[in-house]
Amino acid sequence: MAADITTWPAAIVAYAILSAEIDKKTNKLENAGTRYEDLPREGKQTTSCENNEKDCCEELLRGKKCTVDSDDSYEDYEDFEDAKGKKLKVPRIFYGTRTHKQIEQVVKELRKTCYKHKKMTILSSREYTCIQNTTKNKTELCNELLDTAKHKGCPYYNETNKKTIGTFWALEKLGLRSIWDIEDLVNIGKDKESCPYFAARTLMDTADIIFCPYNYIIDPNIRESLQLDMKDQVIILDEAHNIEDISRDVSSVAFREDHLQATAHECETLAKQRAEDFTTYDTLKTFLLKLVAFLKDMSLDKVDYNNENRSSKYWTGVELAQLFNMKGLNETVLSSFLMACNKAISDLNKAKEDNRMYKSIMKPIISSSTKMTIENLMYTIRMITSKEYKNDYRACVIENTVKDFKHINENAWMSVKKCEQRVRTLKLVCMNPGVAFSPLALNARCIILASGTLTPTTSFQSELGTSFTHVLNTGHVIPKEQVYATCIPKGPNGIMLKANYQIVNTWQFQDELGQVLLDVCESIPHGILCFFSSYNVMNIQMERWRQNSIWSKITSVKTVFIEPRHGGGLTDIMNEYREVIEYTSSEPKGRITGALFLAVFRGKVAEGIDFRDNEARCVITVGIPYAVRKDPVIDMKMTYNDMNVSKGLLRGSEWYSIQAYRALNQALGRCLRHIHDWGAVLLVDERFLVPQNKENLPKWVKSMWIKQNEYDLKRNLKNFVEKQKARENNEQN
Repeated sequence: MAADITTWPAAIVAYAILSAEIDKKTNKLENAGTRYEDLPREGKQTTSCENNEKDCCEELLRGKKCTVDSDDSYEDYEDFEDAKGKKLKVPRIFYGTRTHKQIEQVVKELRKTCYKHKKMTILSSREYTCIQNTTKNKTELCNELLDTAKHKGCPYYNETNKKTIGTFWALEKLGLRSIWDIEDLVNIGKDKESCPYFAARTLMDTADIIFCPYNYIIDPNIRESLQLDMKDQVIILDEAHNIEDISRDVSSVAFREDHLQATAHECETLAKQRAEDFTTYDTLKTFLLKLVAFLKDMSLDKVDYNNENRSSKYWTGVELAQLFNMKGLNETVLSSFLMACNKAISDLNKAKEDNRMYKSIMKPIISSSTKMTIENLMYTIRMITSKEYKNDYRACVIENTVKDFKHINENAWMSVKKCEQRVRTLKLVCMNPGVAFSPLALNARCIILASGTLTPTTSFQSELGTSFTHVLNTGHVIPKEQVYATCIPKGPNGIMLKANYQIVNTWQFQDELGQVLLDVCESIPHGILCFFSSYNVMNIQMERWRQNSIWSKITSVKTVFIEPRHGGGLTDIMNEYREVIEYTSSEPKGRITGALFLAVFRGKVAEGIDFRDNEARCVITVGIPYAVRKDPVIDMKMTYNDMNVSKGLLRGSEWYSIQAYRALNQALGRCLRHIHDWGAVLLVDERFLVPQNKENLPKWVKSMWIKQNEYDLKRNLKNFVEKQKARENNEQN
């Protein structure tokens, strides 16, 4: 099911839980072939609760708080059977979203529903849940402490305390009885000196709902590592507008030459230390060094669009396999390498099990980083030699500058050199998101894709290789009167605004855009978000505005914040932004009426941050955020789609356009978050006067669209704001 919705995430969970509730309350299935569909009720049943819960879900979809409370909230349900008496498991719900912050928001909403008694857990990275007081990378520290060969151990995770907070019964005794957030578990873990990271994983065994970042669900390697069995489970992927990109990313791999050399060095050492297994580790070392030689031999004739990196031509998976064969990495060598990989991983697993069971002294084994490298190489070999997927990949060798070069020092130890170094990388890029998504969809009971901005939806079925039989495209919960949505095709001087690559760099465009932005800042109080297609475009505009009087005029009415290019420091910037909004919301502070946040499409401000009420009373989008056509991956993907139109894929140009509008639509929804909210949505670009372009906007934007023929933006916005302020005052009184 694909759902393009703008209501609480809890409503989605409510429907999924209700489905599982019906499963729990049914002891038998008349026909095992129907699995959980249309289950007959037998024995003593309480249907009023189910009806009330349905009412509850409908209330949620209307934007109201859930008020239903179930009489049988803590009822223990029996297992149920099929017609042959075979026990069937009740499906669990896996709820995946993009960030940990979004999980926190979903949990907060779920607390308001009648499902707050459900057993749940949250899977997250060690960076969020490890309670070690350290500045080191917590994942690396954890792996080091738990490395059985080093015998260090972690004081927060051992046989004595690993179950202290690892059961729902234990958590209830400690006062954590209902839906909880990851911080709640971390605080209890600190208090009881027990690891929250592994506790959350242990709780998964008996949980009804498992929350996690959605790459945990989509990435087969993470699923295997965490032992996540998705067969016949309910999967909800929230914020699913970029699920195609995520699915391609988790199916793509890259191998840096310095990492391969480091792995080869480790295998060479193990070959000496494990004489009886010399052949295994020598085979690994030999293959890895041949692969490094392959990287160094490749001719790099292409220069990328920013003139920083060089690359080879791109090959299909079939062509890469042929190149391997020419360089001595033939079928026999690949087969021997795969056998050696399996043996090394088996040695690792056996050593860990022996140490756990018998506390035996371990032989030297491969490190976690080496395990990851050889697993990725095994995956690469399987893909490029697979009949099913060999044409779904493109490969190349690139050379770029890195600042964390791994090298062997004079003492034969591996270390990281903190200096700039040119390094070559073999990249295997997946063109088909269905490689990761299709197997998941085939195993799951159902998958729900949900987002306020799934539009345009035409690519999901073809790209993900999955049929979505139900598509829900709703309007917004906010009344039309509380939204001012329109296109700004020209500025106050009558100059048409078309933010394409050629025009956006002209002074005429920059000056006119600056005047539009100033008019908005002088008309709308509180927070304003303005999105550009790239940092380069944003910086060019700011540079021009600083040269004329626009910048000083804007800063006289708004405190200006700028999204950092690499995400560092964004938390501090957001805190300052919110402080300004709060400070200026109660009463005017001189001429400053709030803040302006300049950001980029596809960045964290556009995708992962929740702006509430006065934090965003207006969203301005400049142009249509088409990706850089010269980007090799974009070019390859478009070519791949054109070659596979006969298989149902969209043409490359259609796919390219859809990706741009998804990024645009995600930014548009930043300022409208609940039924009492209000705000202006301004699309600065004359291309939105064309009906075809407007059709790619979300349904809620199109339904609230205001046509305007002349530029009278300041007066229109001031009138809109006055009406909203009057409405708020009436509601408060």
